[in-house]
Amino acid sequence: MSTLKVGTIQDHANSTTALTIDNAGRILTPARPAFRARIGAQSGGTGATGDLVFETEDFDIGGNYNVSNGRFTAPIAGIYHFMFRGLSSGSNTGSANSGGDTAFGDLKKNGSVVDGARFYHYIQSGNFHAMLYLNTIIQLNASDYVQVNMNTEFLYGDATGAYDPCFEGYLLG
Repeated sequence: MSTLKVGTIQDHANSTTALTIDNAGRILTPARPAFRARIGAQSGGTGATGDLVFETEDFDIGGNYNVSNGRFTAPIAGIYHFMFRGLSSGSNTGSANSGGDTAFGDLKKNGSVVDGARFYHYIQSGNFHAMLYLNTIIQLNASDYVQVNMNTEFLYGDATGAYDPCFEGYLLG
């Protein structure tokens, strides 16, 4: 039986810390690609549709999310976890959906819809904003990109930031 005692692992080329283990045995991977971006800074109730650009970054480890085009570009091949959430809206002014409206969208990879990565809500009756969610893992090659597309209806945002649509992701391995 052998024991390897180490607190930090760095890459050999430029001494970037790839992994640390604290004194309680918790493992941190500070260079793992990860991001969280929102459609924020709305003035009043507004709506967004089509290929979405989440222009407000809360963090972006590795700088792989682009706030200009709404795309996360994989720096390396691997399995990635992505999440999306937002409130549906009936118009670009942020109005509620009406009965009979269908709000849906997709995660897209390199411009094409990812099978099985659709978020959807049918508003049967009444007028309200429906919560939309997506939670999935997909395999990416280096330089593949992903983005969120709202196909029908709009996403709601307001000046408070409480309802900002969010797009998040990270490398699993």
